[in-house]
Amino acid sequence: MININELFLFKMLEEIGYAFEHGVNIKTPATYALPPEEIANDSINVPKSILDFYNQTSKVEIIWELQQTEENTKQFREDKFLNEKYFKYDYDWGVVHEYLSGFINITKAENLFNPAFCKDQAYYHTLSNKEENQDDFFPFDICWSLTACLKKEGDKIVDNIWLVYTDAEAIYDMGVTVEEYLNLAYQAKGFHYWQLIYVFKEKTEYYELMKRYLPKMLPHITLDLKAFGIE
Repeated sequence: MININELFLFKMLEEIGYAFEHGVNIKTPATYALPPEEIANDSINVPKSILDFYNQTSKVEIIWELQQTEENTKQFREDKFLNEKYFKYDYDWGVVHEYLSGFINITKAENLFNPAFCKDQAYYHTLSNKEENQDDFFPFDICWSLTACLKKEGDKIVDNIWLVYTDAEAIYDMGVTVEEYLNLAYQAKGFHYWQLIYVFKEKTEYYELMKRYLPKMLPHITLDLKAFGIE
Protein backbone atom coordinates (compact mmCIF):
# COMPACT_ATOMS: atom_id res chain seq x y z
CA MET A 1 0.00 0.00 0.00
CA ILE A 2 1.20 3.52 -0.79
CA ASN A 3 2.25 5.81 2.04
CA ILE A 4 -0.93 7.85 2.56
CA ASN A 5 0.53 10.65 4.66
CA GLU A 6 3.50 11.07 2.36
CA LEU A 7 1.46 11.08 -0.84
CA PHE A 8 -1.48 13.27 0.18
CA LEU A 9 -0.51 15.35 3.21
CA PHE A 10 3.00 16.15 2.07
CA LYS A 11 3.55 15.67 -1.64
CA MET A 12 0.11 16.68 -2.96
CA LEU A 13 -0.37 19.56 -0.56
CA GLU A 14 3.09 20.88 -1.34
CA GLU A 15 2.28 20.77 -5.06
CA ILE A 16 -0.96 22.64 -4.51
CA GLY A 17 0.62 25.09 -2.12
CA TYR A 18 3.21 26.29 -4.61
CA ALA A 19 0.57 27.33 -7.14
CA PHE A 20 0.85 30.87 -5.74
CA GLU A 21 4.23 31.21 -7.45
CA HIS A 22 2.36 31.11 -10.75
CA GLY A 23 -0.43 33.54 -9.98
CA VAL A 24 -3.06 31.21 -8.53
CA ASN A 25 -3.74 31.24 -4.80
CA ILE A 26 -5.22 28.00 -3.52
CA LYS A 27 -6.38 27.45 0.04
CA THR A 28 -6.98 24.18 1.85
CA PRO A 29 -9.79 24.72 4.38
CA ALA A 30 -9.71 21.05 5.41
CA THR A 31 -6.54 19.00 5.48
CA TYR A 32 -5.99 16.13 7.86
CA ALA A 33 -5.46 12.44 8.39
CA LEU A 34 -6.48 10.87 11.69
CA PRO A 35 -4.37 8.30 13.55
CA PRO A 36 -4.82 4.62 12.63
CA GLU A 37 -7.85 2.87 14.02
CA GLU A 38 -9.13 -0.68 13.80
CA ILE A 39 -12.04 -1.16 11.42
CA ALA A 40 -15.28 -1.76 13.27
CA ASN A 41 -16.30 -5.08 11.72
CA ASP A 42 -16.83 -8.59 13.04
CA SER A 43 -18.43 -10.54 10.21
CA ILE A 44 -16.86 -9.55 6.87
CA ASN A 45 -13.51 -10.61 5.42
CA VAL A 46 -11.73 -7.41 4.41
CA PRO A 47 -8.99 -7.32 1.73
CA LYS A 48 -5.42 -6.50 2.68
CA SER A 49 -5.55 -3.17 0.83
CA ILE A 50 -8.29 -1.87 3.14
CA LEU A 51 -6.52 -3.14 6.26
CA ASP A 52 -3.26 -1.56 5.08
CA PHE A 53 -4.98 1.77 4.48
CA TYR A 54 -6.65 1.96 7.88
CA ASN A 55 -3.45 0.78 9.56
CA GLN A 56 -2.00 4.09 8.35
CA THR A 57 -4.91 6.41 9.06
CA SER A 58 -8.51 6.14 10.18
CA LYS A 59 -9.71 8.99 7.94
CA VAL A 60 -8.43 11.42 5.31
CA GLU A 61 -10.11 14.67 4.34
CA ILE A 62 -8.58 17.19 1.95
CA ILE A 63 -10.35 20.14 0.37
CA TRP A 64 -8.61 22.64 -1.88
CA GLU A 65 -10.16 25.59 -3.65
CA LEU A 66 -9.34 28.93 -5.21
CA GLN A 67 -9.06 31.78 -2.75
CA GLN A 68 -12.10 34.03 -3.13
CA THR A 69 -10.42 37.34 -3.91
CA GLU A 70 -11.12 39.49 -6.94
CA GLU A 71 -7.49 39.42 -8.03
CA ASN A 72 -7.24 35.64 -7.71
CA THR A 73 -10.53 34.75 -9.44
CA LYS A 74 -10.48 37.38 -12.18
CA GLN A 75 -8.64 35.20 -14.70
CA PHE A 76 -11.28 32.50 -14.26
CA ARG A 77 -14.31 34.79 -14.20
CA GLU A 78 -13.10 36.34 -17.47
CA ASP A 79 -12.03 33.05 -19.05
CA LYS A 80 -13.54 32.61 -22.51
CA PHE A 81 -14.33 28.89 -22.17
CA LEU A 82 -15.97 29.28 -18.75
CA ASN A 83 -18.04 32.20 -20.00
CA GLU A 84 -19.23 30.34 -23.09
CA LYS A 85 -19.90 27.10 -21.21
CA TYR A 86 -21.28 28.32 -17.89
CA PHE A 87 -21.62 32.03 -17.16
CA LYS A 88 -23.46 32.60 -20.44
CA TYR A 89 -26.10 30.15 -19.19
CA ASP A 90 -26.50 31.80 -15.79
CA TYR A 91 -24.27 29.48 -13.79
CA ASP A 92 -23.15 31.51 -10.82
CA TRP A 93 -19.55 31.76 -9.70
CA GLY A 94 -20.20 29.49 -6.71
CA VAL A 95 -20.93 26.54 -9.00
CA VAL A 96 -17.91 27.14 -11.22
CA HIS A 97 -15.74 27.70 -8.16
CA GLU A 98 -16.71 24.22 -6.94
CA TYR A 99 -15.98 22.76 -10.38
CA LEU A 100 -12.44 24.17 -10.07
CA SER A 101 -11.74 22.61 -6.69
CA GLY A 102 -10.67 19.28 -5.25
CA PHE A 103 -12.03 16.97 -2.56
CA ILE A 104 -10.86 13.71 -1.00
CA ASN A 105 -13.03 12.43 1.84
CA ILE A 106 -12.18 8.89 2.97
CA THR A 107 -14.68 7.48 5.44
CA LYS A 108 -13.61 7.09 9.05
CA ALA A 109 -12.78 3.51 10.04
CA GLU A 110 -15.56 3.28 12.62
CA ASN A 111 -18.17 4.28 10.01
CA LEU A 112 -17.11 2.22 7.00
CA PHE A 113 -19.21 -0.83 7.93
CA ASN A 114 -21.56 0.94 10.33
CA PRO A 115 -25.15 0.23 9.15
CA ALA A 116 -26.55 3.37 10.77
CA PHE A 117 -23.96 5.56 9.06
CA CYS A 118 -24.39 3.82 5.69
CA LYS A 119 -28.17 4.10 5.72
CA ASP A 120 -27.89 7.83 6.30
CA GLN A 121 -25.81 8.43 3.15
CA ALA A 122 -27.18 9.53 -0.23
CA TYR A 123 -25.67 6.58 -2.10
CA TYR A 124 -27.71 4.16 0.03
CA HIS A 125 -30.99 5.81 -0.97
CA THR A 126 -29.92 5.81 -4.63
CA LEU A 127 -29.20 2.09 -4.54
CA SER A 128 -32.53 1.41 -2.85
CA ASN A 129 -34.14 2.12 -6.23
CA LYS A 130 -31.77 -0.21 -8.07
CA GLU A 131 -31.58 -3.97 -8.51
CA GLU A 132 -28.45 -3.96 -6.37
CA ASN A 133 -28.79 -4.73 -2.66
CA GLN A 134 -27.83 -1.47 -0.98
CA ASP A 135 -26.74 -3.32 2.15
CA ASP A 136 -23.89 -4.90 0.16
CA PHE A 137 -22.24 -1.51 -0.48
CA PHE A 138 -20.08 0.53 1.85
CA PRO A 139 -18.95 4.15 1.40
CA PHE A 140 -15.17 4.49 1.09
CA ASP A 141 -14.89 8.01 -0.34
CA ILE A 142 -17.82 10.47 -0.28
CA CYS A 143 -17.35 13.51 -2.53
CA TRP A 144 -20.26 15.77 -3.44
CA SER A 145 -22.79 13.60 -5.33
CA LEU A 146 -20.34 10.75 -5.82
CA THR A 147 -19.62 7.89 -3.46
CA ALA A 148 -16.84 5.42 -4.17
CA CYS A 149 -18.11 2.20 -2.64
CA LEU A 150 -16.76 -1.14 -1.59
CA LYS A 151 -18.99 -4.15 -2.21
CA LYS A 152 -19.62 -7.32 -0.26
CA GLU A 153 -19.88 -10.59 -2.16
CA GLY A 154 -20.75 -13.49 0.10
CA ASP A 155 -18.83 -12.95 3.33
CA LYS A 156 -15.97 -10.87 1.88
CA ILE A 157 -15.30 -7.41 0.54
CA VAL A 158 -14.04 -7.31 -3.04
CA ASP A 159 -10.94 -5.22 -3.73
CA ASN A 160 -12.72 -3.09 -6.32
CA ILE A 161 -14.42 0.29 -6.38
CA TRP A 162 -18.00 0.92 -7.51
CA LEU A 163 -19.05 4.52 -8.08
CA VAL A 164 -22.56 5.64 -7.09
CA TYR A 165 -23.60 8.91 -8.73
CA THR A 166 -26.67 10.14 -6.92
CA ASP A 167 -27.46 13.00 -9.33
CA ALA A 168 -27.78 10.51 -12.19
CA GLU A 169 -29.18 7.72 -9.97
CA ALA A 170 -26.55 5.43 -11.46
CA ILE A 171 -23.82 3.01 -10.39
CA TYR A 172 -20.61 2.29 -12.33
CA ASP A 173 -17.94 -0.35 -11.87
CA MET A 174 -14.67 1.61 -11.91
CA GLY A 175 -12.64 -1.57 -12.34
CA VAL A 176 -9.87 -0.41 -10.01
CA THR A 177 -8.55 -1.69 -6.69
CA VAL A 178 -8.49 0.45 -3.57
CA GLU A 179 -4.80 1.22 -4.03
CA GLU A 180 -5.32 2.07 -7.70
CA TYR A 181 -8.20 4.35 -6.71
CA LEU A 182 -5.99 6.23 -4.25
CA ASN A 183 -3.24 6.61 -6.83
CA LEU A 184 -5.76 7.99 -9.31
CA ALA A 185 -7.03 10.43 -6.68
CA TYR A 186 -3.48 11.66 -6.25
CA GLN A 187 -2.86 11.96 -10.00
CA ALA A 188 -6.09 13.97 -10.34
CA LYS A 189 -5.30 15.95 -7.15
CA GLY A 190 -8.85 15.11 -6.11
CA PHE A 191 -10.14 17.38 -8.89
CA HIS A 192 -13.91 17.81 -9.01
CA TYR A 193 -15.59 14.60 -10.21
CA TRP A 194 -12.31 13.04 -11.32
CA GLN A 195 -13.99 9.66 -10.91
CA LEU A 196 -16.47 10.45 -13.68
CA ILE A 197 -13.63 11.67 -15.88
CA TYR A 198 -11.83 8.36 -15.33
CA VAL A 199 -14.93 6.35 -16.24
CA PHE A 200 -16.22 8.43 -19.16
CA LYS A 201 -13.18 10.43 -20.37
CA GLU A 202 -14.23 13.12 -22.89
CA LYS A 203 -17.88 12.05 -22.73
CA THR A 204 -18.34 13.98 -19.48
CA GLU A 205 -18.26 17.76 -19.29
CA TYR A 206 -15.82 17.62 -16.39
CA TYR A 207 -13.14 16.23 -18.73
CA GLU A 208 -12.62 19.64 -20.37
CA LEU A 209 -12.41 21.32 -16.98
CA MET A 210 -9.64 19.01 -15.82
CA LYS A 211 -7.84 19.20 -19.16
CA ARG A 212 -7.91 23.00 -19.30
CA TYR A 213 -7.71 24.16 -15.70
CA LEU A 214 -5.75 21.66 -13.64
CA PRO A 215 -2.58 22.41 -15.67
CA LYS A 216 -3.41 26.12 -15.52
CA MET A 217 -3.66 26.05 -11.74
CA LEU A 218 -0.63 23.80 -11.26
CA PRO A 219 1.79 24.68 -14.10
CA HIS A 220 4.82 24.05 -11.87
CA ILE A 221 4.32 20.27 -11.68
CA THR A 222 4.27 17.54 -14.29
CA LEU A 223 0.77 16.12 -14.26
CA ASP A 224 0.15 12.51 -15.25
CA LEU A 225 -3.42 12.46 -16.56
CA LYS A 226 -3.15 9.66 -19.12
CA ALA A 227 -5.53 7.50 -17.10
CA PHE A 228 -8.17 10.17 -17.69
CA GLY A 229 -7.59 10.30 -21.45
CA ILE A 230 -5.56 13.51 -21.22
CA GLU A 231 -2.10 13.50 -22.78
